[in-house]
Amino acid sequence: MRRSRVLLRVCALGLGVAVALAPMTVAAAKTKAPTGTNRGSAFCKLLISQETVGAKYATKIQSAFTSGNLTAARAAVLSEFSYGVKYVDKALATGNVPAPVQSALKYFANVYGQEKVAVQKSSTLAAMETALSALSKAPKFEKENNTINTFVSTQCGSLTAPT
Repeated sequence: MRRSRVLLRVCALGLGVAVALAPMTVAAAKTKAPTGTNRGSAFCKLLISQETVGAKYATKIQSAFTSGNLTAARAAVLSEFSYGVKYVDKALATGNVPAPVQSALKYFANVYGQEKVAVQKSSTLAAMETALSALSKAPKFEKENNTINTFVSTQCGSLTAPT
């Protein structure tokens, strides 16, 4: 059970905020109406477009952890973090993000850096899971995540692309 929570946590980090964002917000946003108040914005379009890529990273990470291969897990997580930082930068560049959300996105970009170091230093999968889990327990992590969740669900609604 602990491993699956950590896997979800890692995927949440990497998949959202336009990966930092989307993964952390996917669960909350999918429970909302399919359309938000500004679903057509560049910010929302960015989040929706990254959903498929984010899911591929999640699958790759899950497979690596399930196989017990530390090297593969490390590579998958670090790759997702790089992807996440790139999308945080893109989300910030849309220019339609209020200051509190910008601050939260920047916070998660910083968390990616901390987690990258933790992942690189981990000598076992258990150590990697523990390090990643510890970083997500900070009160600021939850506060900033809630800031992003609220904005995304209000502005974008569901992050699932319409079929």
